[in-house]
Amino acid sequence: MAQVFQVVFTGTLSPSTPVEAAVRDFAAVFKVSEDKARALIDAGESRVLKTDVDEANARHYLEVLKEIGLVARIEPMSGASEQTPPAVTATAPPPPSWPASGVSTTGMRPSLDPAARPARHGWGWIKQAWAQFKQQSWAWLTALALVYLVTVVLSLVPVIGSLVSMILGPVFAGGLMLGAREQQRTGTLQVTTVLVGFSHRGRQLATVGLLYVAGLMVVSLVAGLISVATGVLTAGSMEALSSNDSALAAAVVGPGLGLFLVLLLLCLVPLLMLYWFAPALVVLDGMTAVAAMRMSFRACWKNIVPFAVYGLALLSLLVGASLTFGLLTALLGIVSEMLTGVLMLLLIPLMLLFAALVSLSIFTAYLDVFDQEATGHGTVAF
Repeated sequence: MAQVFQVVFTGTLSPSTPVEAAVRDFAAVFKVSEDKARALIDAGESRVLKTDVDEANARHYLEVLKEIGLVARIEPMSGASEQTPPAVTATAPPPPSWPASGVSTTGMRPSLDPAARPARHGWGWIKQAWAQFKQQSWAWLTALALVYLVTVVLSLVPVIGSLVSMILGPVFAGGLMLGAREQQRTGTLQVTTVLVGFSHRGRQLATVGLLYVAGLMVVSLVAGLISVATGVLTAGSMEALSSNDSALAAAVVGPGLGLFLVLLLLCLVPLLMLYWFAPALVVLDGMTAVAAMRMSFRACWKNIVPFAVYGLALLSLLVGASLTFGLLTALLGIVSEMLTGVLMLLLIPLMLLFAALVSLSIFTAYLDVFDQEATGHGTVAF
């Protein structure tokens, strides 16, 4: 019979881990209440968290617990007497109700399987996001302003600034997902939560960013090669594009540029599918970067129809807002240049609002597709 192991929490945290952060992260990853997580951590006693797992899964548990900040160990099981360490007494509070089966190799939640949703849920994700945004609108606008402020400052660094800000994009996205989960559980959003991604699974989130940037380079190269091979772009048109003469570029490239952009967009779709849910899966389900991107692609593929509805709805909102804003700018410009300037200042909060809506809609889509317990066993009241 194959050797089986048990995972034991020693009752202590790593020296650099705050108790509240460990409680929050443990509850989020293992899908238990924060009260149960706090009772486990505050007890300071050795506790068995998982039994009867093979060595690979036991070490996977150990790795995730280490990421959270819990000091744990694995022990071989040779008999029933070894299932409960002597440090655990009969009066100790019972451990959380862990999954009965072994953990999946792709994450801490076993049998994590994205559900397929009907087309109408694509618009429902946006409606749910708007409802959550309205509850803490100023907090969300402030949080997104903080994210963009840090991003702008990073972009000012010569040569590598823009690249670093792109790599750190998933780190900020992970913080936004944690903020959305915090608001869902407590009703409030702490603005600084959006920066928690730097301390909670930051390495995996940054890996998602690196893979995404690498994917953008590959997509651009592939789209360019296909465009050249099919004659969409020629040597003359590429030379015109690299020149500073916009009139010459427009005359030489013509419809070829439009076809190239369409081709580039089509190549970007699979990359966006890999990325879309990845930050949420890393911070909320404890997945590695590669596993999260695979699961994200799978979820998007199973929900390609509602995602098409979702994308068209967001695009319609963006185009409608842009046209309305442009019309108002033109009308006010006739009356007064000062009024036009005031209107331009309103563009900033509108951009932040749209960014918040997109971020929250990713979270509501995650809940609908993955977190069946949080959404009423797979149903969302739209």
